[in-house]
Amino acid sequence: MREEEVEKLRGVVRDCVTKHLYSSAIFFADKVAAFTNDPADIYMQAQALFLGRHFRRAFHLLNASKIVLRDLRFRYLAAKCLISSAICFLRGKAYEALENRAQARLCKATNHDGTFAPAWIGYGNAYAAKEVGDQAMSAYRTAARLFPGCHLPALYIGMEYMRTHSFKLAEQFFMQAKSICPTDPLVYNELGVVAYHKKE
Repeated sequence: MREEEVEKLRGVVRDCVTKHLYSSAIFFADKVAAFTNDPADIYMQAQALFLGRHFRRAFHLLNASKIVLRDLRFRYLAAKCLISSAICFLRGKAYEALENRAQARLCKATNHDGTFAPAWIGYGNAYAAKEVGDQAMSAYRTAARLFPGCHLPALYIGMEYMRTHSFKLAEQFFMQAKSICPTDPLVYNELGVVAYHKKE
């Protein structure tokens, strides 16, 4: 590859970064860095990885280059990668803790007033988010018994059956939800998904 072609690719990388097309920037920066093995191109690739939120890959690339020991820019970007990676990990743990607290509060709400159907639906959603299908179904069925005029328990039961690829059962519950509330677009969306999976 000639130098002018490499320079054009560098321009493409810079253009992709300014347009927030980080996947494309990573792709082209990887090609340039692999061809030239120039520290500036490796740094450009690491920046593209960082901006594309590939913090560990960027950190690994910077450490593998051995320039991180000599160049302050490399060390600074490596530190930012470590910090950002740690922040993402901590955010995930915080969301997990909040999810557990929400489930505990919904459990308390259903114990306090066992006839409050929205709490049972929320409780089912909390279990469904954790992919604990049996307990989610139990909560949705309780909500259906407590609130027979509401289409949401049938809709959510159908969604749980969809998750387990039981399309016929899912369709039955979606049709039940449709008969209760024929104006909910989500019901029609789920019926369309069932039809797609059944190849109808």
